[in-house]
Amino acid sequence: MVYEDRNLAYDLRLFEKEEMLHSSVHTPSKEKANHQPEPEKQNKAVKSSRKTITREKRRKNNFFKIACSVVLALAVVIVVGLIIHGQVQLTELNQQIGAAQKDLEEQQSIYTQLEMKVDASISTAVVEKYAKEELKMSKVSNSQKEFISLSQGDKVELAMESSNNVFDTIAQSFSSLWA
Repeated sequence: MVYEDRNLAYDLRLFEKEEMLHSSVHTPSKEKANHQPEPEKQNKAVKSSRKTITREKRRKNNFFKIACSVVLALAVVIVVGLIIHGQVQLTELNQQIGAAQKDLEEQQSIYTQLEMKVDASISTAVVEKYAKEELKMSKVSNSQKEFISLSQGDKVELAMESSNNVFDTIAQSFSSLWA
């Protein structure tokens, strides 16, 4: 009897669900009468209750694991999508830069050609040719040159500006009268 009282501390039936308790309840009077508990029935009841408990835990754990997996998969998909999108934009921008550089080189080539044409059209040979043919001009000959000699040193002549203003003309006439 002492052995049976000690065994009550390890009675796992307290943790079973109520349904399992009612179906596999052993009355202490039967156990005392038999002096041997039926270990096979107790083991089966405990095992079946453990199975149901572990199944419920697995279901709860499975839901949590599935939810975490879905969230993680979505995060990975979003990150990969952002990386791919960034690479596509980078490729497009590189293509635009290449096209702009090609256009720049073409425009610089055209600029150089036009600059050479302008330089060629302004050269002294072209100007002389234009003056001879179009304007009927010729170079100065020695007979057209006139030499001036200054015996008294260097002299400076200032040309008077002629003003077209009527008031200036009237002012000059009055100033010439007083002088």
